[in-house]
Amino acid sequence: MPSWLLLVFLFATWFVWTIACAAEKAVHGARCGLPEGKRGGVSVLPGIPIFPLAFWGIALLIDLVVAPWGTWGIALAHAVFLVLLLVSIVRNWFRLASLEKKVKV
Repeated sequence: MPSWLLLVFLFATWFVWTIACAAEKAVHGARCGLPEGKRGGVSVLPGIPIFPLAFWGIALLIDLVVAPWGTWGIALAHAVFLVLLLVSIVRNWFRLASLEKKVKV
């Protein structure tokens, strides 16, 4: 896997992390009875750009010693993380829809 492709994948994964955080915050706000406009938000810092760049650097350093295991190890760990984030987003979407349905009744 080219180094630049790993970097793009890492940034994409951490972008999805911010979406997952926002979804969790929305569910928490709905459970507390806050109206939609008052639920607050999340910041992308330090998730973007610090974490992707740090993991990219770690992968490159490991590749200097045992190429290509740094790239593949970090990519695999982030692939698992991405799947878990997507599951979390879908779960929170269903929870939010359920909570909003209860409020309307």
